[in-house]
Amino acid sequence: MTTATEAFRAARDFLLEHREDYTTAYREFAWPRPERFNWALDWFDAIADGNDRTALHLVEEDGDETRLSFAALSRRSDQVANWLRSGACVPRTGCWSCSATRRSCGRPPWPR
Repeated sequence: MTTATEAFRAARDFLLEHREDYTTAYREFAWPRPERFNWALDWFDAIADGNDRTALHLVEEDGDETRLSFAALSRRSDQVANWLRSGACVPRTGCWSCSATRRSCGRPPWPR
């Protein structure tokens, strides 16, 4: 866990601790200001690391269910980022994406 992650976690914990004391929360809260911070890497990946609890539970109209853990979503996020970095999306030229369930958009290069 990075120092930036710890700072944001401390800020979150402060707000949770004072969630019923608006005056104190408002007066004493300060946003962390790390020199560098990346929400995906410093927050979400830190939460997902080794976390097999369900993060996303999809239920289709036909009753089919898909459950994805925090760790699985983090792996998929890494796959998308690496695919985009590989040249699939060139900066400042426009980039589109679509749901993996829309077959007309084509299949992404990673397993469902």
